[in-house]
Amino acid sequence: MPVIPTRFAVEFGEVFPLGAFVLGVEPAMAFSETAGAPKQQERDKESGRLVWVVRALDANEEAARFGAEFKVKIVADHQPVPPPKAGGFPFAAVEFEGLTVTPYANSKGRIAHSFRAAGMRTPAGARASKPAGEQKSAA
Repeated sequence: MPVIPTRFAVEFGEVFPLGAFVLGVEPAMAFSETAGAPKQQERDKESGRLVWVVRALDANEEAARFGAEFKVKIVADHQPVPPPKAGGFPFAAVEFEGLTVTPYANSKGRIAHSFRAAGMRTPAGARASKPAGEQKSAA
């Protein structure tokens, strides 16, 4: 019997045509049915590696009607580091590599989805700001 895939590879630019920004990176905490059990970081079921959650913001203003903030899980041995911020902007522009989407029915019976990625990087064409002292003078 064929296995029905649950994760679907998608192109970052197709899902986020206007880009995205990183808000923060934190450990994904494992669910425990035991109340008072010590909290542990989630591990990927296939690789056993740590799971991290990247909180991000969709740059599309229209997305704000549905909640512009979204989360992407990344499996990595160490906490992923967001790209540097650019031009004094408070958030770093980001592009997720190896992005996948998993559709599911949520507890209210509505179709929802979750994202996973292999990593994140500065978007092509974006330039990070240089720290003070590294700026070229106009003289």
